Amino acid sequence: MKMKYDFENSSSKKFPMLIVLENTNVCNLRCIHCPIGQGWTETPHYKPSYMLWSIYKKIIDEISQHTITQLIFSPEGENLVHPEFIDQLIYAKEMGINKTTIITNALTLDNLALIKGKKDKITNIEAILNTSPEVINISLDAATKKTYENIRKGSNYHRVWSNVHRLLDFREKLKSNTKIILNIIEQKENNDEINLFKSYWGGMVDRILVRPYLNNLGLTPNKSSDNIPKRWPCPQFWKRISINSHGGIRFCVVDWDDKSILGNIKNNTIQEIWSGAEYDRLRGCHVKEKYDEAHKICGPCTDWKGMRWDWGYEKAIGAIRGDKNIPDIPSPLE
Repeated sequence: MKMKYDFENSSSKKFPMLIVLENTNVCNLRCIHCPIGQGWTETPHYKPSYMLWSIYKKIIDEISQHTITQLIFSPEGENLVHPEFIDQLIYAKEMGINKTTIITNALTLDNLALIKGKKDKITNIEAILNTSPEVINISLDAATKKTYENIRKGSNYHRVWSNVHRLLDFREKLKSNTKIILNIIEQKENNDEINLFKSYWGGMVDRILVRPYLNNLGLTPNKSSDNIPKRWPCPQFWKRISINSHGGIRFCVVDWDDKSILGNIKNNTIQEIWSGAEYDRLRGCHVKEKYDEAHKICGPCTDWKGMRWDWGYEKAIGAIRGDKNIPDIPSPLE
């Protein structure tokens, strides 16, 4: 079947169906598959950043006026290190944004929640569940303690495993509809643990995601051995947009160095960037397979291999919403 490279519907042509919001570039871990774990924070241009409330509010206020598939809190760092993260979730809920995914490493889920600048009596687990996110997506990347702590440097296996179980128990206690997804990024360090990972967690959580390894435009080591002869246009141009912690609006979710910024929420709206002439030009170049002409980061990119048109994050969301036609693994590439 020939793939159709286009918007999913008329609504997603006007406004992105997936919005990745990066509230901070600060992380408490140094994972080996992440640019931060490969020394990105030691580069001269890196400066720790926490999204200002004024920027966050402008983003949420605009999103609340549109129908989207998902708002994904997926920072370059860790959501929970942002001192206003719980406040951010509360505001999004107040503005009627219910289709939210929170991505976390789960290390500090047991900490007391920081709300309006003060430590509360409840933990982050309860505070997050009280905002009723649609999905909590936890990155684990291993099944055993040795492999986990080798991959997710600076974390604590027993604390994180306990936090996941606490989250599941508290969700049951609250009768919460929040879905729990667990991630494992497929790489040589954990290949022999993927089945163990799925068998251990599969009966407890709503979805297991085995994600492809990306080398983040060269910021992480190339571990992929995929031999895909035919390149396809990057789905990001039709499906998602990223907003960094400074309010920069990017077309590329793995562009940690912000070379793909097309505007800033301080001066632009998401809609005008998404519907603008430059986005249309970029889409046209990709459809015509003129990747070098599209942008300087597009030509040498290999991360497109892990961004399939038929197997994006929207499929995982569809599955946990009850779509029985979505399988657990993608179909083989032809």
